[in-house]
Amino acid sequence: MKYIFLFFITNIFQLQAQSYLDYYFKANQVIGAIVIYDQNKEQWLFSTESEVFINSPIASHFHLWQALIGLENNIFKSDVHEVQLWDGVKRTFFGESKPEWNQSSNLIDALKNKNDWYFDLLKNQLPKDYYQENIANAPILKEIRNNEWSYFWNYGALTNPNTMILFLKDMYEGKLPFNKAYQQLIFNQLLIDKDLAINTGTTHYNGQKIEWTIGVYFKQKEPIYFSLRTINSLDKENEADYEKRRNLVLSQIFETLNY
Repeated sequence: MKYIFLFFITNIFQLQAQSYLDYYFKANQVIGAIVIYDQNKEQWLFSTESEVFINSPIASHFHLWQALIGLENNIFKSDVHEVQLWDGVKRTFFGESKPEWNQSSNLIDALKNKNDWYFDLLKNQLPKDYYQENIANAPILKEIRNNEWSYFWNYGALTNPNTMILFLKDMYEGKLPFNKAYQQLIFNQLLIDKDLAINTGTTHYNGQKIEWTIGVYFKQKEPIYFSLRTINSLDKENEADYEKRRNLVLSQIFETLNY
């Protein structure tokens, strides 16, 4: 699989930079950036030129890849009655209680709950060499700082918006090296309604809280793929209206672009 852009595509990126999109982040007091691929125009747009290739932890977006690997190797099942047994250990996520993890889980619920322990089971259920090649060093990852930790995707497995948009596009089109039915199944879990599919990931990195949404918008003839990545200092108190302002950034940008 190929998740890189050739030199001439990078030049197109530079020509299509839409720096005015950054206004909506500033107006809503949100720090972050957006990358959009409009398949109707075969056009890439981004609010800041650097955003496209800046790496940060892939976070729970990696669960999509892990789900496909698990299905392909008959470890995970599409049947909601097929569960992986909880080991009884109560876990937290960066200090936050995760009661929804404290039970046995099927694949669909594990994706919905972003259940790290469920997907970490692949470490012990795949052959070591296969795990190293397809999970610990997966092609969807652009920089790997440490893949020995449990849940390493939250800490040492980095990727960027370019890579994630191309991954999402390939999955929607059934072009990943997995059974097409599995790709459709996993993509369907991202659907909010007939017009929108999204996947969110949150992690802590370099003293910052990173919230990263990738998605597909279907209201035009061809899909519109996007990556919205925002950051906050871990020292900053949670703001009650932050999520509302973050969502407003996306809706205002899409309105401006006539999506």
